[in-house]
Amino acid sequence: MDHDDLVAFIRDEMRMQHIYQPLLIKTLVECGGSATVRQLAQAVLALDESQLRYFEKQIKAMPVKVLKQHGVLSREGDVVSLETPRLSLEQRSEITTLCEQKLNEFIKDRGMEIWESRYASEPVSTSVRYEALKRAGKRCELCGVKEGDSNYENRLPLHVDHIVPRSKGGSNDIENLQVLCRACNLGKGNRDDTDFRSKDG
Repeated sequence: MDHDDLVAFIRDEMRMQHIYQPLLIKTLVECGGSATVRQLAQAVLALDESQLRYFEKQIKAMPVKVLKQHGVLSREGDVVSLETPRLSLEQRSEITTLCEQKLNEFIKDRGMEIWESRYASEPVSTSVRYEALKRAGKRCELCGVKEGDSNYENRLPLHVDHIVPRSKGGSNDIENLQVLCRACNLGKGNRDDTDFRSKDG
């Protein structure tokens, strides 16, 4: 497929059910024609607004606050800056290497469960997750919160929750899924199998 064929495909033939096709092509072009699956996944993640807002809040709440207290960085609004003078290439390389060592040591010590509060070991597929969110009207099926409600930032992002928890044999089938806000999902945990979905839908 040459340039003209690709342009024609994007313009005239591409049929979209989600954002993935144009996003993958765009990312591949920006990466010079090839990218790893991880790079493509990172491009998708960069457009997931609920994930971005969640981690923005997490970053402001803990690491920024702690590093600011230690005089490592400063924050002006949404801009975070190191308090060091301009670093040379060698200094940047040294600090980057040290940070990577710290990350690797922590992950080796704790394992991948450091991410378990956000990601199940066998995640729900994106298409099934989308269907669950669409069915719920993009609101929590227990408390009803949705983006834009007062204090919604304290309860979002929305989680696609297993009614029968994975730890108790529950499947990733859409009939075993409901949408809960972060607060409701953390409160429920994996202790019960209450179905909070509306019986009208």
